[in-house]
Amino acid sequence: MAYDILIKSGTIIDGSGNMPLVTDLAINGDTIEEMGSLGGVNATTIIDASGKYVTPGFIDITNHSDTRLTLFKYPLLESLVMQGITTIIGGNCGTSLAPLGTPAAVDAIKKWADLSEVSVDWATMDEFLSTVNKLHPGINFGTLIGYGTLRRGVLGDEMRLLNLEEREKLKQHLLREGIKEGAFGLSLGLAYGHERLSTTEEIVDIARIVAQENGLIKIHLRSEGKEILASVNEAIRIGREAGVSVQISHLKAIGKKSWPFLPKTLELIEKARATGVDINFDVSPYPTTGSPLYLLLPPWTRDGGFTKLFERIKDPIIKRRIIEELKTHTLHYDKILITSARTKTAVGHTLAELAEEGGTSTEDTLLNILLANDGRVGIVGRTVSQRNTELEVRDKSSFIASDGVGYKQEEYKSGNLIHPRSFGAFPHFWHRFVKELTVLSPEEAIQKITYGPAKKMGIKQRGLIKSGNFADIVVFDPKLLKDRASYRNPYRYPAGIEWVIINGEVAVEEGRFMDARAGRVLRKT
Repeated sequence: MAYDILIKSGTIIDGSGNMPLVTDLAINGDTIEEMGSLGGVNATTIIDASGKYVTPGFIDITNHSDTRLTLFKYPLLESLVMQGITTIIGGNCGTSLAPLGTPAAVDAIKKWADLSEVSVDWATMDEFLSTVNKLHPGINFGTLIGYGTLRRGVLGDEMRLLNLEEREKLKQHLLREGIKEGAFGLSLGLAYGHERLSTTEEIVDIARIVAQENGLIKIHLRSEGKEILASVNEAIRIGREAGVSVQISHLKAIGKKSWPFLPKTLELIEKARATGVDINFDVSPYPTTGSPLYLLLPPWTRDGGFTKLFERIKDPIIKRRIIEELKTHTLHYDKILITSARTKTAVGHTLAELAEEGGTSTEDTLLNILLANDGRVGIVGRTVSQRNTELEVRDKSSFIASDGVGYKQEEYKSGNLIHPRSFGAFPHFWHRFVKELTVLSPEEAIQKITYGPAKKMGIKQRGLIKSGNFADIVVFDPKLLKDRASYRNPYRYPAGIEWVIINGEVAVEEGRFMDARAGRVLRKT
């Protein structure tokens, strides 16, 4: 018998957590056909995987390639494929590109991306996913529905609670229909303006629709700082009262004063799971955060969006209040690096360096940079405890996610820096936590980036090497797998990824990107 692809003598780690097995694997079309000793068969492509690991394609459930618009600009998303990622989930942190209750609902992404770069010619989830399908992406793509997007679609720029009529419109005509058309659930960005005003009661009410449709609630916590325990308790309450599966996105305790709360946070999650709450979390494997600069400001300053924020900064009295409040926070300005801005002279410098150079206070410098760049400034901050990250990675409830964005390597020409996670998150996870620290076995680590997140999200026939499943496969050298992207040089592909197969098509061959448009749009079924 002849196969399309035959992977010979590889150490198969199937994604289930089971022990590795040295054997052969055959692929026909888009499907894993057979595993076992296949010495007497032929194939169009034969891969000698002796001494290599053969695993399911990595699944990144916290990704922002959609809302940063690189899914449209660079649909092959090379920086993700080259690190072994074969599936991403978008629509995270309360913001999605559909469904749009009004055309203005998509304006939520203006804080991250320039909307002029894409023609928004869809309104429903079905129309959006059909548009993505026409892009012929290089990676499998599924999405959540962003609660902030839904609220904007009902309220516009109004910042208030929903009345009962508005709730019903949001629940039935946007959320329920959006899930029926293929979204995997609802994401919350409770630290952001529109959703920050939502009560837990309102969210529980909305979440019951998600539970009825067998979807998932994915939560960017209301606070990742001093209020992290209360925020995790809120996530647990949503799961318990709505009877819905909960996933906390990029769980972390930001700032040294908050670091001691992280172990207790993990205890809360463990106790909730023991009492029947279906709750997990994902973690980015870096001791740094990547976020918009404006999120450092007090939450009240962001109410009403950038227009109101800029008005407040320009008012001398309110500006003085903002600065005084910033001074009460433990912000390490010497560790906050500007990674993207229209003013390119700021990129690659810390806020402390820019303040010293400009002869102004760090707080004034922060506000001035925001004004000069229309609020669209990206930063990397060294604000997370490495020890806490290690605790999270070890935890049985955790998965690994990049919290990154897919790019082409030529993005370096923009003059901006990006967080190295967009080119190296999963190799970094392997090298740091499996090879260097040995806190996870290879099979435990692979489960956290394949079948674990697939099962949690409800992604069918992926994340597990099994006959009949889709052929999303990575072949890598466990001794060489390592990220090479750094904070000052983030546009570098990792070492050790030798082959990536997506839906049975070769996307990476012997370490070379093959320009394969092998991805598919995934819809919840």
